[in-house]
Amino acid sequence: MGAYSKRIDDELVELVKNGDHAAFTEIYNRYWPLLFLHVQRMVKDEDLAGDVVQEIFTWIWQRAPILDFNCALSSYLYTAARNKVFNLIRHQKIQVNYFKDIAAFIEEGNYHVDEELRYKELLNTIESEIDRMPPRMREIFNLSRKEHLSHKEIAMQLEISESTVREQVKRALKVLRLKVEDPYSLLFIMLYLLH
Repeated sequence: MGAYSKRIDDELVELVKNGDHAAFTEIYNRYWPLLFLHVQRMVKDEDLAGDVVQEIFTWIWQRAPILDFNCALSSYLYTAARNKVFNLIRHQKIQVNYFKDIAAFIEEGNYHVDEELRYKELLNTIESEIDRMPPRMREIFNLSRKEHLSHKEIAMQLEISESTVREQVKRALKVLRLKVEDPYSLLFIMLYLLH
């Protein structure tokens, strides 16, 4: 199939989706060191970082034919790495080290690469949780946070009491807070709610 090292990512992805192991090896060699450094900065553990990156590539190879790469391969891989790290945080394996270093990480300016992707991921999580709310709660919450209506305006529109509106918004916020386990994600939720 020619020199894989000269092929662009999109071509390699298509070849991998068709089971081309040499194309997968090229992607692996191209991105493994970068992903390793990215994850290692977050987890502060070389062995754990290596395991995370290896799991990502194993997962991609096993599911290549059905994966939908709707963004650049590099973005997809960095998002996958970040998701794996978030899962580790949720399971309390590296939480202390991660939050200790988050300020230094931001000061160095390393967060710019994936801040927007992280925000989109959390936004999707929030939207998913909103969609799972009971219909009335969801309607009131959306009128409050998306339509920017006051409690009084919502009460008048839906012909219910202001106290009912206030209570439903309060419960909706509690639902969202309970679904978020780490302070960094909670900060994104607060920013979202201020929109």
